[in-house]
Amino acid sequence: MASESVQDTLDAGDVQGALNAPDAQDPDAYSLLYMMYGHSKSVTSIAFSYDGQKIATGGADKLVNIWQVHTGRMLHTLEGHTHGVNGVCWTRDSAYVASVSDDRSVRLWDAESGHLVRTFLGHTSYVMCVACHPLSTLLISGGFDETIRMWDIQRGTCHREIAAHSEAVTCVDFCMDGTMIASSSYDGLIRLWDTSSGLCLRTLQHTDQAPVASVQFSPSSLQLLASSLDSAVRLWDIANARILKTYTSHKNTQYAGTGILVFRPSRTCVACGSEDRLVYVWDVQTKRVVCKLAAHRDAVICVAAHPTLPILASAGLAQDASVALWVDRRVT
Repeated sequence: MASESVQDTLDAGDVQGALNAPDAQDPDAYSLLYMMYGHSKSVTSIAFSYDGQKIATGGADKLVNIWQVHTGRMLHTLEGHTHGVNGVCWTRDSAYVASVSDDRSVRLWDAESGHLVRTFLGHTSYVMCVACHPLSTLLISGGFDETIRMWDIQRGTCHREIAAHSEAVTCVDFCMDGTMIASSSYDGLIRLWDTSSGLCLRTLQHTDQAPVASVQFSPSSLQLLASSLDSAVRLWDIANARILKTYTSHKNTQYAGTGILVFRPSRTCVACGSEDRLVYVWDVQTKRVVCKLAAHRDAVICVAAHPTLPILASAGLAQDASVALWVDRRVT
């Protein structure tokens, strides 16, 4: 099924009521562009292509779907995983999509044709997350086997295996020049790794050591944004291992949700899905809730930001299984 307009899918009164909640200071900040339907079970991951033309989504239905951003139309359904898909990412040239699954595989797909290009095997348990090197053909994945694995896309081989954490690895990310990797885990730790040597450079840990669900480098690579299962999103100063900001008000205690930094020339914000079915958006400096976005009928566990346009994407769990595209109306 393709996209539908907001008028076709939502009750306007319900949406407006949620957006006008007491701590939502700017209910008109974002408007809903499309609701996209194509997964039959929970949507677990979203990623925009670097050229901004497409979106890839992965689901518990074993599928990877590729969508056109400007129309919300589904372009391809990629079939091959034998268990649910947990993560997707794009190569820098936007030509390929990588996906990871409970079937213990990492798969690389041609985004234009939808054909499977390569399958990487080596993880001994569920693979939870994947990221592509920004400047080379290196791919990293993390899984329930507590390891990070680096893959050479061209050769189809495992470049390095790192015993990274004492519990499942939930998220991995490259810094902007690819020289450093961040990983997060249910063990409550964030670790930074040297890409070339595989050595651990630093460990970040909050006092309550809540499971960390996601981690993302800032464009400067001087900060990290991490969401954790204590209903908090934290911005870390990497050099000083110090928390700069903490963003709260949402609910995230059960599912490994995603918090993201949304960088714009004139307006930077933090966004995160919530188990109360909303997407929360905060001002990065004041920590004020700018708005709460209501479109989903189940917990929202993944959000993503368009690389150049003021567009957010969000996705819901099983009872919803939809993808929503939002535009920031404050940006002209």
